[in-house]
Amino acid sequence: MYEIEMFKWIREKNGVYDLASSGVLKLEAPQAEAPPLEEVLIELYDIPRQNLAIVSGAQEGNFLAFLAVKPEYAVITVPEYEPIIKLPSNLGVRHVKVWDVWEAPIKPGGVLIFSNPNNPTGRYLEKRELAELADEARRKGAYLIIDIIFSDFVTDDLRGFPLENVAYSHSTDKFYTHDLRAGWVFGDEEIVRRVKYLKDLANPGPREAERKAAAALLSRRAEVKRRNLSIIKPNATALLTRFPNALYKPHMPIALIPTGCNDAKLAERLLAMGVKTVPGRLFQAPYSIRVGLGVEEPPRFREALEILAQGWCRA
Repeated sequence: MYEIEMFKWIREKNGVYDLASSGVLKLEAPQAEAPPLEEVLIELYDIPRQNLAIVSGAQEGNFLAFLAVKPEYAVITVPEYEPIIKLPSNLGVRHVKVWDVWEAPIKPGGVLIFSNPNNPTGRYLEKRELAELADEARRKGAYLIIDIIFSDFVTDDLRGFPLENVAYSHSTDKFYTHDLRAGWVFGDEEIVRRVKYLKDLANPGPREAERKAAAALLSRRAEVKRRNLSIIKPNATALLTRFPNALYKPHMPIALIPTGCNDAKLAERLLAMGVKTVPGRLFQAPYSIRVGLGVEEPPRFREALEILAQGWCRA
């Protein structure tokens, strides 16, 4: 119960080619002055200062927002990122799982928690759809907690998120760099106020150096995105040419490929051949493999694809 199997898999397995990571190739934070991190984020999302809290990562943001809401029950959509799936049960909150957010039974005292874009499928709700969900949550006395850590990959329109009865979590991980982690929560003013209180109780980070580095990276968002897409786009083209049935949302750094066979055994076979992937069952997406598109440069990614094709399930 008290183990994240996906983290255990990623930490303990080693391959010549890394198609397991969901972020991007390491990017050094520029040594340049930037406005304070809070100011950068306020401008980026066009939100009031009181609707923003700085945290140490998106996962901490999800955790603190969940504690701040104090839900009587939770709804989780699957497939989903394993730490989100396990959050309610490990905090003793009753929960249900649904296949689609529009199937979620939103009731007073409840919370719907999900990633958007979804990890691992890339499923993405536009802001007008989020506004519909947020309005329903508000009317029914419920809340939304939305992990938007992949949002920068799929949109440049970061303003106008519905805030009432919603908390969003994000961090520098995935889109900006994997070597430094500063996070933030924004949304409903009262939820954010509670998040700040809980944050002070548990962990005062990120440190000032991390804040400055994060602010410098976020201030160069367009440059970072161009660099990311220079890796992801050719890798995605190569992947979809070889596996046209892959579930993929442009320009996400991950894709989910149906296997037609036992995904755990396939992942182990591919690992023995030098390619590290992640079994879909760790996201409650059995008979699929999650592949990362952002870490290996295109020539190495194509080499890894050849190995995937050689080791893939046969009908």
